Amino acid sequence: MANEKKKVTLSLPVETIKKLDEISKKYGMTKSGLVNHLINQVNEKGTIY
Repeated sequence: MANEKKKVTLSLPVETIKKLDEISKKYGMTKSGLVNHLINQVNEKGTIY
């Protein structure tokens, strides 16, 4: 069964958007996939550091 998805809009600084684009391309991920991955990493480790 696929995960339910909901569209979200984020307001980010232009420089952050550029970094998001660059990192997602570097790792062959969509921007949504990258954000999801990073949130899951934080959740698993219990910290953003």
